[in-house]
Amino acid sequence: MNMTDIELVIKISEENYENIKEQVNKRDYPDMQIGKAIANGIPLPKGHGRLIDAGALIKKMEEREEKLKDDRSMWETASVETALDMFAPTII
Repeated sequence: MNMTDIELVIKISEENYENIKEQVNKRDYPDMQIGKAIANGIPLPKGHGRLIDAGALIKKMEEREEKLKDDRSMWETASVETALDMFAPTII
């Protein structure tokens, strides 16, 4: 059976997160594979906003642009892409 990776967002207390990292560093976590996955995870920044699929948004904008074939939709697509690049930092 061929298994693929999944990306998983979980919510745990900061205390539990720090305890797991400490146990993994000591090689004392009950399931090291899961412990390493948690310890090596990327914490989301506090106060982050909505997580979206920016690639899917751009694709939809490009599809709309192709359908409408007008200057306004081309300008809107370019504006969205530019805004995402300039003002929406990649979190994960």
